[in-house]
Amino acid sequence: MLEPGAVIAGYRVIRTLGSGGMGAVYLVANPELPRNDALKLLSAELSRDPSFRARFDREASVASQLDHPNITSIYRRGTTADGQLWIAMQFIDGTDADAALRAGTMTPNRAVHIVREVAKALDYAHNRQVIHRDVKPANFLLSGPIGPDERVVLADFGIARAVDDASITSTGAVMATLAYAAPEVLLGRRVDGRTDTYSLACSLYRMLTGKTPYQEFGSSAAVMNAHLNYPPPRVTEANPNLPQALDQALATAMAKDPNARFQSSGAFANAVAAAFQPTPAPQSFHGSPPSHPGYAAHPSPQFAAPNSGGWQPQAPASSGSSKRPLLIAGAVGVAALLGLGVVGFMASGGGDDTKHSGASTTTSATPTVTAKPIKPADLAPLLPDVTDMESLIGASDLELKAQGTAVSQATAEDGGVADRPECLGVMYPLRAVAYDGTGYSGAWGQRMEDTTDPVSHVIQQSVAAFPTAAQAEDFVNNAKPTWQKCGGTQLRTTFASGEETFAIGTPTETDNTITLVAQLDAGSGWACSRALGAKNNVVFDINACGYGVTDEAEQVMNEGFSRVSMEP
Repeated sequence: MLEPGAVIAGYRVIRTLGSGGMGAVYLVANPELPRNDALKLLSAELSRDPSFRARFDREASVASQLDHPNITSIYRRGTTADGQLWIAMQFIDGTDADAALRAGTMTPNRAVHIVREVAKALDYAHNRQVIHRDVKPANFLLSGPIGPDERVVLADFGIARAVDDASITSTGAVMATLAYAAPEVLLGRRVDGRTDTYSLACSLYRMLTGKTPYQEFGSSAAVMNAHLNYPPPRVTEANPNLPQALDQALATAMAKDPNARFQSSGAFANAVAAAFQPTPAPQSFHGSPPSHPGYAAHPSPQFAAPNSGGWQPQAPASSGSSKRPLLIAGAVGVAALLGLGVVGFMASGGGDDTKHSGASTTTSATPTVTAKPIKPADLAPLLPDVTDMESLIGASDLELKAQGTAVSQATAEDGGVADRPECLGVMYPLRAVAYDGTGYSGAWGQRMEDTTDPVSHVIQQSVAAFPTAAQAEDFVNNAKPTWQKCGGTQLRTTFASGEETFAIGTPTETDNTITLVAQLDAGSGWACSRALGAKNNVVFDINACGYGVTDEAEQVMNEGFSRVSMEP
């Protein structure tokens, strides 16, 4: 262990930050800039291994390309005069989630915030084919005041394991931390981003209960066996004050089969956040501008308003990316599971048991009957987030106003009386008149609007899952006659403060989509573009309103299509 004042490659050691089987981490003074960095010095034993040295150079290059506010930055790497490898990284001045837990400052709200932020980092890395492989509370660095603005940074992306090069992957077992290790890691099988999601769920369990999953089993061998064979622990048994919905979220994220888990860390984080939100009462979904009588009568949509600082799903990779599983070289023994941790780089190829859902290169709306169905728990990442939505529709300053799963039971619009209730499903998304009795298995919707005065954009986007692709396709095809019947007519809604009239345009159909534009009150300039379409087993139901809109809803729907996996 180096003493304060020692110099490594020009960096002066201030103090030791931590140590483990792979080496030690020091707080050091940057030799060229007025700042402190974190420098990881690898052990002499590892540094002498030619295969590890080659892998280290490769992995540091991979990690240095990750540029995200929730991931520590890599600055430099090199070798000391006596041959030890080192890597200099961003220093986060604060604490970590494990230390916060031991200090008694971890609360459920803080734990949920941490999970949301870490999920953003993981989804960003996974979309670039990089996985972390050592997700645990000690690697969640925290800084700033506790609350919704507390900064969370995922550390230890500094020693990636790039396994797409066979000449590099032939040596060594992968390090991980046993208490958070997924079954596929313990069995030496291929891993992907869902492996990190399993570890993130284990981390949340510890932050909420103070214990790691299966801690009561005692020995390392018994804990390993529990990860492989026992059902996920119920967090409400350890803390009865937590919402019951958390048990299901953790059970899904910790499923033994990666295919049964959430298909992104963001989807898991979203389920966790939703578990702490009360179920919203069904209300109607309004598409008129805030200054209009209908909006004033009942401005709240059917979705619950997000919590302050609430998590928004990280967008999956662009349609040109691919998900490729990571191949582990050999099984992992208990002794190899202890250390500073590594991350992995997803390699090409792999078995069919670890296909990772994500963005597809297909943008066609035609469902493939052999595609693996999307689960209701994985719907949220299929919708564009605020940043992507702004780019899609040319808006600025959009805000997420509400989100949730409820299908509106209203037969009139926002407290008013609609003269043609059968057309409400044509004019507005997620209407019970359109969805009841169709067999849909789950839905997720959001409402966004900009902060301009007056408001110039209101976006209502939703996606619903059906058991099969054929049922999703049937839903759209069965809706077409109603859309055609309502097209070319008017929908009038009367409120206590006045009335509004939408002139519904003539629909345009393709095999599995239907679109139209409706104009609000002649001369107002406000209009809503509507789009309904199916891909795989999901249906996108989009309403994009504003001044002078044309095909914005169709653009949002097509973006959703690009995020739907068609992998078998």
